[in-house]
Amino acid sequence: MKLENTATYWHIAREQDYLRAELIGRETAVETREFLRAVAAAAMTHGLRRVLISIRSSKPLFRVDDYGIDEFLRLLAAEPGSRVALLADSEELRASHEYIEVLARQCEAQVRSFRNEAAAVEWLRSA
Repeated sequence: MKLENTATYWHIAREQDYLRAELIGRETAVETREFLRAVAAAAMTHGLRRVLISIRSSKPLFRVDDYGIDEFLRLLAAEPGSRVALLADSEELRASHEYIEVLARQCEAQVRSFRNEAAAVEWLRSA
């Protein structure tokens, strides 16, 4: 899906036993909130509690309240067995994912940041 009047694009697809969500070109909090809501809705629709989120060509984020990440983490923590693996295509973005990982631990949500997709998928399937 491409957001109107932006260069932001996302694609969400069901894999065999997890949801794969890819976000490209994100620049604003609104784009992030819309994407996370779409991911949550797709996970519920497909009955999947494990999600791989791949972010590319996007700005790092550190103010999670503005982006709706805190809301997403609370929803995740409320669902037993839920896991989210985060992938990034830059070190700056990966650093912001590591920050999200720390925040997730505080609300007991299972979120981890990864450098490669194979390791992320293995972690999603390991529990």
